[in-house]
Amino acid sequence: MTWRPEEVPRQRGLVVVSKAERLIADLGPQIDRIPKHQRYRFAVRLEAALWELVRRLIEAATSGQKSKVYRADEQIRYLHALLRHGAERRLLGAKRVGEAAGQLSEIGAMVGAWRQRLK
Repeated sequence: MTWRPEEVPRQRGLVVVSKAERLIADLGPQIDRIPKHQRYRFAVRLEAALWELVRRLIEAATSGQKSKVYRADEQIRYLHALLRHGAERRLLGAKRVGEAAGQLSEIGAMVGAWRQRLK
């Protein structure tokens, strides 16, 4: 069975997870264009960190534990640092990094509001 991207099942009710998945899809082509000599050092690390964010968001949502929401927030901060590094080293386009940082900030705002509700 072949799925088109818009038909793939998504986590229902978790808008923040959908936004994180959208960020991965949007950054994918840019990550693929990272030069071969930096692919393992940076590209693999960036892609793994993006998927780790999705995993942490799902864990936080299913557990309801405050500590897991804080871990998701930490992951967002780590991703911001990776994006800044990619822009400084010119491994990622500045415009694309700006758009990704905006998407990541939106996810961060959602996680921040989530954290406030748990207090």
